[in-house]
Amino acid sequence: MNNNIEYKELYNNFPSGYFCSLPNGTIVDSNNRFLALTSYTREEVLGKKKVADFLSLGSKIYFENVYSPALKLRGSLEEINFNLIKKDGTKFPVLVNSVEVKNKEGIHVFTQSAVFNISQRKKYEQELLTAKIKANDLSNELKEVNKELKSRADLILKQKLQLEEFNLHLENKNRQLSNFAHIASHNLRAPASNLMILKDLYKESADLEEQDMLFSKVETVIIRLNDTLNELIQSVKIQGDKYIKHDAIDFKSIFDGTLEILDNQILGLKPIVTSDFSEAPIIEYPKIYMESIMLNLLSNSIKYSSPDRIAMIHFCTTVKNNEIILIARDNGLGIDLQKHGHKIFGLNNTFHEHLDANGVGLFMIKTQIEAIGGSITVESEVDEGSTFKIIFKRNISC
Repeated sequence: MNNNIEYKELYNNFPSGYFCSLPNGTIVDSNNRFLALTSYTREEVLGKKKVADFLSLGSKIYFENVYSPALKLRGSLEEINFNLIKKDGTKFPVLVNSVEVKNKEGIHVFTQSAVFNISQRKKYEQELLTAKIKANDLSNELKEVNKELKSRADLILKQKLQLEEFNLHLENKNRQLSNFAHIASHNLRAPASNLMILKDLYKESADLEEQDMLFSKVETVIIRLNDTLNELIQSVKIQGDKYIKHDAIDFKSIFDGTLEILDNQILGLKPIVTSDFSEAPIIEYPKIYMESIMLNLLSNSIKYSSPDRIAMIHFCTTVKNNEIILIARDNGLGIDLQKHGHKIFGLNNTFHEHLDANGVGLFMIKTQIEAIGGSITVESEVDEGSTFKIIFKRNISC
């Protein structure tokens, strides 16, 4: 095997271009690769062309003002980008590595330079740059799309909340219609039928005393019918009065006023009535509703007290999860919730044989509370008493 290396052959066929130039830039030697890159012959280049002759205008300015002074200062430079010009005038990008060669006295004799064609690299870099620009454009488009989607999602959420509120409003209206239908079927139809019967009896009667008696019955039926209509009108008014004025009210003041209103009932029954509103003494709430709530709760506790023991009634307030809760507790007759729990707050539902029971009080309380966004619950045992808890809407306390 012949291991002798022909360095001249290696030099001429090396993959990168190579040339040797004098300090003034005249090229005095070149390999075949450099000649192939520039499309010149050896005779056209050696001793006739300078390095600057192969450079574009911009590269020539950089070569003379930056490259040459830097090479002289440092002695060598690596991977400097230039645009070379072929014989036919076309340009192509190259990287140039150069090193100064000096004699023993340190005098610059010539410069050796290697030239690498980076056309494919530049093409690839341009493709990468184009891809990056497209990616950035796509990213910006996606950001805009995401922004639009978020805006639409926010709008959809807002519309969803509006629909939920509207649905609650519709449910409330449906309950009103249901209550109205209940009254019409159970309360209005019977008085109307009675009136028709009394009218016919009145027409058929020739006795004045009997006519007077029948007319008095007509008056009684009309009064009851009028009371029923007023109850309906009042309940519908409460449910529709969404923006009723809120007042800073004192629980104790309202409670004391309620005791005064029910003074005669309290004197007759002699219950032990106590209260403690120290934990939440004040609330922002419609005064007229609070007066009605207190009056109905307290009058019910008195009305349905047990005849077998002294009535114990206690009202108090507490705070839980930033919500104010009004509690009304008694030891009265109680309610069978398993039997009546589903209709306890319905209109005209009664659970005890009592002359004054009309099934309106608890319905009115629930209507008034829910009109402002609160809720009411009940715990009760037969012959042990009841506890009503009214949870007022969050963030309405002072």
